Amino acid sequence: MARQQRVWLEIAELALRRWSLPPAELSVLGSNGKAVLKVQADAGLYVLRLYKPGGVTEAALRSELNWLSTIHRHTDLLAPRPIHSFVDGCERSYIDIHCGQLPAPHKARAVLFQFIDGESKTARDLTLKDVQRIGEYLGKLHREGQRDLPAGFGRTRLDWNGLFGDDSPYASPQERDQLSAAQRAVYAEVANRLRQRLSALASEPNSMGLIHADLLAKNIVFVEDAIAALDFEYCAWGFFLYDLAPLLWQLKGDRAADYPELQDALWRGYTSIRPQVEGQRDLLESMTAARQLVSCRWLLANLTNPTVSAAAPALIAERFAELRGFIDTGRLQRQSRTL
Repeated sequence: MARQQRVWLEIAELALRRWSLPPAELSVLGSNGKAVLKVQADAGLYVLRLYKPGGVTEAALRSELNWLSTIHRHTDLLAPRPIHSFVDGCERSYIDIHCGQLPAPHKARAVLFQFIDGESKTARDLTLKDVQRIGEYLGKLHREGQRDLPAGFGRTRLDWNGLFGDDSPYASPQERDQLSAAQRAVYAEVANRLRQRLSALASEPNSMGLIHADLLAKNIVFVEDAIAALDFEYCAWGFFLYDLAPLLWQLKGDRAADYPELQDALWRGYTSIRPQVEGQRDLLESMTAARQLVSCRWLLANLTNPTVSAAAPALIAERFAELRGFIDTGRLQRQSRTL
């Protein structure tokens, strides 16, 4: 791990030169498959994201950065702002850095963002007002952040198949082998139960668009009287209502005692910006159950991740037991911890 961090730091220094930034103080915020570093330079604070070869496709990275640029053009929402560089006289939103210590083709992909300085809160620390403001943020993102997207823009599609199907971004070769027969049966029953509801929702106008898709508490910072969403790496084309599910799923586990009030606050904030037709709120439980199943698929796809591997088997067992409860009662009761 120490050696890998040294490699990331060397690549970071090479990358920053391409952005014409002088040597800076670097601190690793996270590293596993990719690295995220905080950059403290004379010109300001930045976040540098680095990918190993094959860690991200050009199309996926370009579309994420294009959407962030759209958000800055058309909304007053706080979100990471990509910093452009010039390569051979052309403006680029990301660059490739050669490093012989990486696997072939020996190139890391780098993207630089303006750092957003604010207060982070755990799910346990969020107030009702905080959660209402998060709902308002998502309402504006879904209402105002969908315009002026460039031709050829593409992201993963999180419709029913994107959440449950074999072509899902969460699918992994080991998924079926790692699940017991009972867990596979629960998987199939949850997926079949939600197929009709999500297919009907997909046919409704303005039910889908670009969503953050991973707005947990760790991806939110509070900046004076505003909030900022971070880490749009998993943004997708999906159900707008699904964008409420990650935080609701987390709050179900961490704030069971006052969860109904928190759900009310999120819904109140969201619908104050983006009113919903009667009955749409009933879909939140289904969306949250979908997020629960997606969390199991993500764990199965990341069993080689040292921060996941030890906890994954027990978590998967607990979460499938909770999904069994959802099938039986129509409500997801979470006690499994959030990584």
